[in-house]
Amino acid sequence: MRDALARDGTLHLGGIIAPMPGHSAEAAAAQAEAVFDALEARIAAAGAALTDLCKITMQITDRAFRQPVYGVMGRRLAGVRPVSTGLIVNGLDSPHAVFQLDALAVPRGPRDGPHERIRPYRSTSMPYGRDRQPFVAEFCMAVRTPRQVFLRGQTGQTLDGAFTGAGDPAAQARQAMDNVSALLAEAGCTLADAVHATVFVTDRAFIGPVMQVVAGRFAAQPVAHALLVVKGLAAPEIAMEIDVHAVRSDVG
Repeated sequence: MRDALARDGTLHLGGIIAPMPGHSAEAAAAQAEAVFDALEARIAAAGAALTDLCKITMQITDRAFRQPVYGVMGRRLAGVRPVSTGLIVNGLDSPHAVFQLDALAVPRGPRDGPHERIRPYRSTSMPYGRDRQPFVAEFCMAVRTPRQVFLRGQTGQTLDGAFTGAGDPAAQARQAMDNVSALLAEAGCTLADAVHATVFVTDRAFIGPVMQVVAGRFAAQPVAHALLVVKGLAAPEIAMEIDVHAVRSDVG
């Protein structure tokens, strides 16, 4: 799959995998190393830098592989602090692949400063669901570029780290949308500036209650969206997650 530089300046790097034999923690770590080698090479080939990276979406076939994959990611992206979404999926294009990475980067012009990383945090200081994660990685809640805003996937986790709505996907969606509104405001945007949302649920039965909340929040100005049912999210108790991408209206 080739990379694409969109008219808005976003570099889309999709479907980065490194199929290798074995379905173990060691194999997952080896695949992750190869995937991040490929990510660095593809970003460099596009004339960009790793610090231009804004958003990553991690797709892993087994929750047991999260720690080795994220451990590699934390080391390879130390100091970058992208926003992220982590998905547990039933399978990937290759039966030998246990990890796939999608990434979005915005190459900076000669007069552009660093992208702004809003609410930076370390994985060890922010729970995922009820528990803290054992791997060490650096993220942020939102990335603001000269024209765009990318949000971390938002769930029933408050921005202070408390998990809400256990067993209630609608309550989790309400918290997630509260987070989206707050983060967009911190980046100088509103829900009206959102141009795309992707909603993930872990059970088809959650589609109705979750989408009722999400659609209600976007009722004043509907947003293009995608809806996916996935095997799992960062923690078993997380029932839904929403990614939001916005274009800043405060710049010409």
